[in-house]
Amino acid sequence: MSNSEEQPRAKKTKREAFPLSCLPDDLVLNCLARVSRPDLAALSMVSKRYHSLVASPDLYKIRSLIGRTETYVYVCLRIPTPVPSVRWYILRRRKTLDASDLIPIPSLPSQPLEASSVVVLDCSIYVIGGLIEGEQRTSDVWRLDCRTHVWHPVPCMGVARAYGAAGVVDGKIYVFGGCDVDDNYGEVFDPKTQTWNPLPPMPKRKKHIHSSMVRDQKVYALDDKERTFYYSPREGKWGTGNRGQLVGYRRDWCMVDNLLFCLSKNGVILWCEPGELDLRETERVMKVEAVRGFTYRSLYQKLFLSRLVHYGDQIIDRWEEKWIMDGRPPLKIPKRWKKFRFERLRPGARMCSSGGKIVLFWDEISLEGGYLHHIWWAEISLERLQGGEIWGYIERSNILMPVEPVKAHKKAFKITAYTEYHCPLNPPTNSLCQ
Repeated sequence: MSNSEEQPRAKKTKREAFPLSCLPDDLVLNCLARVSRPDLAALSMVSKRYHSLVASPDLYKIRSLIGRTETYVYVCLRIPTPVPSVRWYILRRRKTLDASDLIPIPSLPSQPLEASSVVVLDCSIYVIGGLIEGEQRTSDVWRLDCRTHVWHPVPCMGVARAYGAAGVVDGKIYVFGGCDVDDNYGEVFDPKTQTWNPLPPMPKRKKHIHSSMVRDQKVYALDDKERTFYYSPREGKWGTGNRGQLVGYRRDWCMVDNLLFCLSKNGVILWCEPGELDLRETERVMKVEAVRGFTYRSLYQKLFLSRLVHYGDQIIDRWEEKWIMDGRPPLKIPKRWKKFRFERLRPGARMCSSGGKIVLFWDEISLEGGYLHHIWWAEISLERLQGGEIWGYIERSNILMPVEPVKAHKKAFKITAYTEYHCPLNPPTNSLCQ
């Protein structure tokens, strides 16, 4: 082909080029609505205009109308390098069932390394309280905007808290516990007014909390004796529920299809009817059953052997104090062996719900071909059989990331919190930024 024939084609290509930035906002929003969430976060960094469009509530209204809403699991890892740090990731589910991975997003340098509570409200993740240097409670609150992955400060709580219960009811954040008994036990945050207000006094305060959940517009919590209690915002009062079994300590309570699920220390996923939380005439032990039917038969064993969860020194000291109060002799062993003994009594994997399914995280160590340490994940679908049993089926499972070789008694990664974000139909128009 001659040069004279190539020249017109080159000019035609040049004339067809039309930058997206020249389009009006409504057309750009329709284009951006078809882009995946991770790519939207990257586009928000291109210019002030794109940042504004990605954060616009109109974008998420369009995504809902065209069926482009997405559910993501956010993972927070505690990295115990010589200078420990906290890093945030998004779990990316790929089309290939065995190729999911973690995408890093901006982290918060000042985030406490442990003991923070985490909730989701509208398009944001709130990180509430925690322990600074493993000892000092903080009243700081931070908000991660899931549209732009930018962190914003939120007004501090009236009381410093660590390991507190937290939940969202009717667009407000309720927190209680995790503080000294003389402090204001509970408070509520209103994102519209950006203010914290105290809750009514609780008759019998629970000092130690290890799990919390929201059900029927009530925020439930479990204390260190596996007894449940709750606060009902609509009634403005506190209440007590049933207790769990101390044998087989459980954590990571979550709701899926109006059923309650949790993870036991034995690595077994348990479930129960939501009414088991409620106290009827007298206190009783909650009736729970195991999820059955996994095709991956060794899954429960892997969850049992996992030591992914970080338990700080304050929790270990609290456990030892209770050990002595129960009339047992003091543990005259090194600190690391106390931690090892404690971890055998607690679940070492993590679990959450996402899109009507259960998501699990655990770690595995292999000595084949050298010392190999990896973080795994699995997505479990659930089915209730005619006889009433709940069966689980592994839909996805693969290694998420390798861990650098370390000494056997050290843990390289700890999942401290995770949650899910779902683009709502009508995001709020008010800003939570300070």
